[in-house]
Amino acid sequence: MARKPAGPNHHADVLVWSARPPVKGSAARDFTAGPPAATSTGPARHRSTGMPPDTELASLRAEIDRIDDRLVDLLIARLAVVERIAAAKGDRLKGGLAIRPGREAVILRRLVARAAGRLPAATLVRMWRELLAATTRLQTPLAVAVWAPPEAAEVWDLARDQFGSTTPYERAPSASGALRRACDGRIAVLPMPEEGRDWWPTLLEPGHRKLAAIARLPFVESGPRTLSALALAPLEPEPSTDDLSLVILEAAGSTSRARIAEALERAHLAPRWRGVAREDGRVLHLVEVDGFHARGAPFPTSVLADLGDQIASVTVVGAYPRPIVAEPAAAPVAVEHEKV
Repeated sequence: MARKPAGPNHHADVLVWSARPPVKGSAARDFTAGPPAATSTGPARHRSTGMPPDTELASLRAEIDRIDDRLVDLLIARLAVVERIAAAKGDRLKGGLAIRPGREAVILRRLVARAAGRLPAATLVRMWRELLAATTRLQTPLAVAVWAPPEAAEVWDLARDQFGSTTPYERAPSASGALRRACDGRIAVLPMPEEGRDWWPTLLEPGHRKLAAIARLPFVESGPRTLSALALAPLEPEPSTDDLSLVILEAAGSTSRARIAEALERAHLAPRWRGVAREDGRVLHLVEVDGFHARGAPFPTSVLADLGDQIASVTVVGAYPRPIVAEPAAAPVAVEHEKV
C-alpha cells in the first residue's frame, strides 16, 4: 500500500544522541541525551589534501563507493546469520511471529551508544528499523493493521517508522477491527488510550486475552510530541533490561486514583495513568508502571497488600522496552576549509 502521510513527520531526522559509551552494569535510562559535546571553541575545519578539487572529489567518491560495497557485503553476511537463527527458532514451523521487540531494543540501544552522537539517534534507529523489519519478514510473514482516527492520524506514520516502509499495512476502520486482525496473527497499532479512546477494556475479554502490548511508539522520543501509540500482537513480551509494563487494575468505586497511585509509588513502580473506564459497576484503571512484569505472573504482593479488598484484580496486558529520550539537534556548525 502506498504511503499516505498524515502530516509533517517531526521525528524523522532531527534528533541527536550524545550518550557516552555505556558503563558496565548501567541501564539505558542512565544515558544523557543531548547535543554532541563540542571538541573545539571555533568552527570546524576541513583539511584539504592539496589535490586539485576534481581529483580530490573523485577520490572521496571512490572511497564512499568502497564503503558502500563493504556495507552490502556485511548486510548479506548478516542475512545469512538471520536465516540460521530462523532455522534454530523454528518460527516458520510454529506459525508464530518472528518479531522480538525486546531483543531489537537491546540492539538499538547498543548502536545508539556506540554512535555517541556522531550519527543522530533518530536517523540511526530509523535505518535499523528498516533492516530489522526486512529480516523479520524473511523469517515469518509480517503484516500490520493500523487504527488511525482523524484526531490521531500520525499513528500511521508511527507504525511505518516502527515496522518498516515495505511491510504490508492495512487501515482498520476501528479499534476493535485492528484488535480482531491482531488476533488473526497480525500486529495492531492503535493510538495510546486517553479520554474518548477507551478501547483498552476489551483486552480483558476472553477473545483478546492472547494479545499483549509489545511496543510503545515512537522508540526515540523528543521535543513537543504529544502523540504516542501502542503495538499489540499475539506474542508474549520478553524483557530488554529496561522496560515498562501496562496493567489494568479493577478497583472498587470508592477507591480513589490517589490511593492507588500512593500504593504503586510505595512499591517503586512510578505509575503513569493511561485511562480510566467504568463498566458494569466496576472502575478500571489502565496504568503504565516501571519494570518488566510477565503476563500471568503474580503482581508485586506489596501493592495488593496495601490496597486490601479495594482491588478486585490486577491484570498485566503487556510489557515493552522503555523508549529512548533524546533532545533536538543543535544548530549546524559552520565549516571553514583549510589547505595544507
